[in-house]
Amino acid sequence: MTLSTKTVLLTGGAGVLGTALIPQLHRYQVIGLAHHRPPAGCDRVVHGDVSKPLLGLDAAAYRELCADVDVVVHAAGMVKFSGTAEEMETLNVEGARQISRFALDADAPMVHVSTAYVARLEEIRAAGGDETGRAGSSPALYVSSKAAGEKIVTDSGAQVVIVRPSIIIGDSVTGEISEAQGLHTFAHNVLRNRLPFVPSAPEGHVDFVAQDVVARAIVSLLDTDVRSGEYWLSGGPHALTTHRLVELIIEEAAAEGLHVDPLRVLAPDIVERLVRPAFFDVVPDWATTRLDRLLDMTAVLFHDYPIPTSLAEIPGCEAAADVKANEEAWRASLRHMIKSRYDVYASA
Repeated sequence: MTLSTKTVLLTGGAGVLGTALIPQLHRYQVIGLAHHRPPAGCDRVVHGDVSKPLLGLDAAAYRELCADVDVVVHAAGMVKFSGTAEEMETLNVEGARQISRFALDADAPMVHVSTAYVARLEEIRAAGGDETGRAGSSPALYVSSKAAGEKIVTDSGAQVVIVRPSIIIGDSVTGEISEAQGLHTFAHNVLRNRLPFVPSAPEGHVDFVAQDVVARAIVSLLDTDVRSGEYWLSGGPHALTTHRLVELIIEEAAAEGLHVDPLRVLAPDIVERLVRPAFFDVVPDWATTRLDRLLDMTAVLFHDYPIPTSLAEIPGCEAAADVKANEEAWRASLRHMIKSRYDVYASA
């Protein structure tokens, strides 16, 4: 079967990754499974629900879809740390169960999009995000649900390729992204001079990957008909240090005439032992809430050792496995943020 006649069922086509992926699937017929927002650019849209039996379709429509689909790309899921345990279970766990059943019924191989942060699951759990729920932010719930989804698809009997992107940022050239992610929120707060410090080891790693690189990797795996394996889409040893990440924010702001206050990088244990006891009783509640959110977010964003990476092994992605490439991609995201919100940052 030639590439031009293969049909892909794509879930999550209206999300950050889906919007970057659809244009790169131009050699395929793409059916987008939509629940709320129909994805743009698909050859066909089917309205259903990935978390329901038969994907929320009637039996006849389900059988027709099974007959039409050659390969499944499952990119739908709850990615917001503020999501509830029920939302995580519905989308990230039950969704994985139902879409892997569909792949079996359609006799179609499947690409399942997880997260690279399953490599740090125990460390993230130990940070307390799933126990405290501080400020409505629970990174451990998210990562735990993605790990559970992986186990379900792996045990399902379907032919499954698992891809694990780290934090997704904007396009590596334009910086454009359909919806801001956690690292964008961090940069936004730095640009607004809202953070008193960054809780991280200065030489800790901040792993991210540009959305077009993730899309390119998935398409490459489809093109080469890979039907099993695990692929880490991350910076790995080429990820930026926390110090360099912040330095680039300040550099790009200065290039646009914006002032960003100098930021100290403090190890999280110093924050917990010294800063929290000394200042949390005397600062307003809004400041405590903001810092708690920052601490929970950095439990995921910043880490002491590299996440595994497979980018150099995937055709077409080799150039992304490079510190310089990561720096340029981050600069592109920052430029896009500053350009689109210049008045906001200028008034900070």
